[in-house]
Amino acid sequence: DPTQTDILTIGFARRFATYKRATLLFRDHERLERLLNDADRPVMFIFAGKAHPSDLPGQNLIQLIHELSHEPRFEGRIVLAEDYDMALARRLVAGVDVWLNTPEFPMEASGTSGEKAGINGVLNLSVLDGWWDEGYNGENGWAIAPHDPQTDPDYRDREEASELLSLLENQVVPIYYDRGARGYSQAWVARCKNAMSSLLPRFNAQRMVMDYVRQYYGPASKHGRLLGELGNPKAPTELSRWKKKINELWPDVSLRRVDDGRTSIDSGKTMKIEVAASLNGLTESDVVMECLVGNETENDDFIVQSCYTLKPKGHNSAGEIIFTIDLTPPLPGLQFYELRMYPRHKLLAHPFEAGYMLWL
Repeated sequence: DPTQTDILTIGFARRFATYKRATLLFRDHERLERLLNDADRPVMFIFAGKAHPSDLPGQNLIQLIHELSHEPRFEGRIVLAEDYDMALARRLVAGVDVWLNTPEFPMEASGTSGEKAGINGVLNLSVLDGWWDEGYNGENGWAIAPHDPQTDPDYRDREEASELLSLLENQVVPIYYDRGARGYSQAWVARCKNAMSSLLPRFNAQRMVMDYVRQYYGPASKHGRLLGELGNPKAPTELSRWKKKINELWPDVSLRRVDDGRTSIDSGKTMKIEVAASLNGLTESDVVMECLVGNETENDDFIVQSCYTLKPKGHNSAGEIIFTIDLTPPLPGLQFYELRMYPRHKLLAHPFEAGYMLWL
């Protein structure tokens, strides 16, 4: 019925980059058709956006959605709004019921359109990536659990598309249409209020400015003052020359273990770690050698629990510098450790600013 105005309306509007997966919804056409055309609980999707003139795959996504929107089974239920601009975006983030975002994890940088929708009382349905990984609290929208980036892309898309449709079928649609005697869904309104109260104080222009000040402008200003307070007007030149030296010499720096490489010790005992470093003309004061101790997750992700610095103790007969530590693991049981070396200088703004690191 074209006159019906209380249809659950879901918006997807943004730049049509391929990693945003605008067509993830269409992995199962039959299941989607049943969802959209339910006589008692219909659903409508509004798509809008643009692709970069050189992004042919992105343009193809728009073309595909355009074609699907004209299929009889999707006509009037899949809508592609043309001429996407700020004015149209403003109407969408305030006018739809649900804001959909389906990026490939972990490719989403932020997702500001979802933030704007949320503070307007629109409920987000998104992959837990970008800002939504921080903003989702379980009651202000819905979340799709992302798969590991190493997962087969086709399998990942198939599984996440299925989860998306399941959320729509089992949670979003039933809650929206559970209107009761009052003529509206009290549970839906409660979620909208939760979205506004939980997101507005945390995702706003003030937060944006202060993040820049605290994480970028402030540290940059502090670093500038540091260079000036050293009383050495040649400090910036010194740092520049040091970076040039690192860029020239680091490619031929190498590391090797020279200890016995034991794999187990008794709890409370000490394990000696020794690494021989061929620094290719750099000195021990140009680098730092560290041992990271932690555990691994089921997905083989290394979680660092503590960090120790190895000390230089002179050269061996080959001219390599020996770095050593007597490591006493902080906890009993299975643990993991990694060794790394990277350039360091007292004038760097960040320990990893040089951009080089060797792992052993």
